[in-house]
Amino acid sequence: MPESSPLFSLVYRSEASRAVHEVTLGALVRKARLYNQQARITGMLLYAKGQFLQLLEGPEPALSDLYARINDDARHYDVTTLSYGPVELRSFGRWPMAYASVDAAFLEKVARCLPKPAAVGLTAEPCPEVALLLRDFAKEQEQAQ
Repeated sequence: MPESSPLFSLVYRSEASRAVHEVTLGALVRKARLYNQQARITGMLLYAKGQFLQLLEGPEPALSDLYARINDDARHYDVTTLSYGPVELRSFGRWPMAYASVDAAFLEKVARCLPKPAAVGLTAEPCPEVALLLRDFAKEQEQAQ
């Protein structure tokens, strides 16, 4: 089904607060999936040793509204935008919120490939390898479940 408004992609990284651990993440992911489905937002959340890296995609202003909520969420801090800008197609169209607990090396591999924003606002799209890496990883996770 074609999108009715332009799509944007957002990638951010943050540090988990002490209240977050793998047991509580299940409830967070279930709640996020419901919200994202209603807001037409898709993406993937990765968690490794107290760090989050998330790729979100969807229409504006829904994506900016969600990101404002994320920035205000006490479950994490030091929220840093790694990439934000328009995209042609969704990378995670079937996943309102794919989730995986990963090792820190995988998170670093993804983060290293992202362009560093020079200023607030639109940044370059992530290198194609990031989307491919995350899509392949999400498919593996889906098949394992």
